[in-house]
Amino acid sequence: MKYKLAVFDWNGTLIDDSPANLAGANATFRVAGVPELTMEQYRETMDFPLIHFYNRNGVDTDTYLRNIDVFGEAFFSEYRKASEHMPLRTGAIEILDYFLEENVTLMILSNHLQEHLEEQMAARHIHHKFKHISGNTVFDKKEMTKMNKLERLRSIMDKYGYGAEESFIIGDSLEEPEIARAIGMTAVSVTWGCFSRPRLEASGADHVIDELAHLKTILR
Repeated sequence: MKYKLAVFDWNGTLIDDSPANLAGANATFRVAGVPELTMEQYRETMDFPLIHFYNRNGVDTDTYLRNIDVFGEAFFSEYRKASEHMPLRTGAIEILDYFLEENVTLMILSNHLQEHLEEQMAARHIHHKFKHISGNTVFDKKEMTKMNKLERLRSIMDKYGYGAEESFIIGDSLEEPEIARAIGMTAVSVTWGCFSRPRLEASGADHVIDELAHLKTILR
């Protein structure tokens, strides 16, 4: 296998927690006094930076930033309860072990809070499989209005000497194909997360998959 670095998103990719993310978002909408979303509406409007998602669903920028602490608490309180027993995606352990056997270094690149990210990984007994785990260290206005996954990934790739042509990134959002284009790496999108298949197919991803096991075929 030519790949030496596998960069996985976490939420909606390795952990099958889209219902918990929707529950958290709807908790925020209840506090904001705007209508809740169905899963279909959520997957059609979800976006990063998150401020765009809330704008699209009736929460203007000034209102969101003025109430960010209250809204953030509403989201995380509901998400934590809903996600506690959310499982890993079917085939996750098998595909991670497959890449390790192929001497591929594993990395998590997530917008999730670092502390809770590592708690979730440890609870599902996969923390030790990853050499790099990169989440957000704080929840504040900056994280709502800009994205930093690209700069975090670039920093790690530069530090450890990973080549773009030997790396791939996999996730459920439009952010992973964008990162891949900026760096020159392969992008894989998954259809079971927080974004609809048509949006992923229009994103420019190199591959769109319905199961993690499909990675073995498309990346050989």
